[in-house]
Amino acid sequence: MQIINFRLAFLQLTVLLGVAMCAVAPIRAADEAFVPVVTTLQVGQRVRVAVIGTLEQGGDIKITFRYNPTVMRIVGSQGSTTNAFRCSQLTVVEDRVESATSAIYTVGCPFSVSIANDTLLTLDLEGIGGSDTVGFLQAEKIEANGVEVVGAMFNSGEVVRTGGITARQKVTMGITGNYPNPFSTHTRFVYTLDAPDVVTLFIRNAQGRLVKEIGPLNATAGENYYDYQPDLSQVANGAYLLQLTTTGGSYYHPMTVMK
Repeated sequence: MQIINFRLAFLQLTVLLGVAMCAVAPIRAADEAFVPVVTTLQVGQRVRVAVIGTLEQGGDIKITFRYNPTVMRIVGSQGSTTNAFRCSQLTVVEDRVESATSAIYTVGCPFSVSIANDTLLTLDLEGIGGSDTVGFLQAEKIEANGVEVVGAMFNSGEVVRTGGITARQKVTMGITGNYPNPFSTHTRFVYTLDAPDVVTLFIRNAQGRLVKEIGPLNATAGENYYDYQPDLSQVANGAYLLQLTTTGGSYYHPMTVMK
């Protein structure tokens, strides 16, 4: 009888532990937000692009986008009765330029609906005649009812701006560029700091996967550079994103490898 009671108690404890483990296990969301793979526009030209994806739940949804402000800018966003964002007028939560190569645009709608593999919203882009001709546009965060969605999937789209340079943004802090760009066997990363700092450079592919980490590096106030020679056996042709991380934040710059 004591053996039976012990086995019953052990079974009950096992079931309770299993329920507890299931209760605290993180839930990986299937939310997605994908921008066009390639967008081409001229200086001053405006184009409307659709953001396609999946939202598992509706309600108050916000999506944050990052892009290169020397190539383009986001001048508007729209929802509709057929999109996940059902608001007639979307709320722009954040719209700011972080550096010469990185800008943030966050837009939201409190009356969003769940949707699968369909249009979430549309963005209006305008070509900027800055120092770069190839930039990027990507969604990087989804918030649902005040909580960031963990495990959401995003892509990085390429933005090609045609025409000459008509405007330059003075770089006081961030990545000036990489020269040459595109490059094959080597390139020089140039960045500017307003004070001495310890920095780290990260090279990521178009899907955001880390390809190379460089640093930490001791950098001085003013212009700094790093000469980079990729391992061609490990680096494929295509678009990459250079990330500069300082004690004050991160800066981004698109680049292309053409072997």
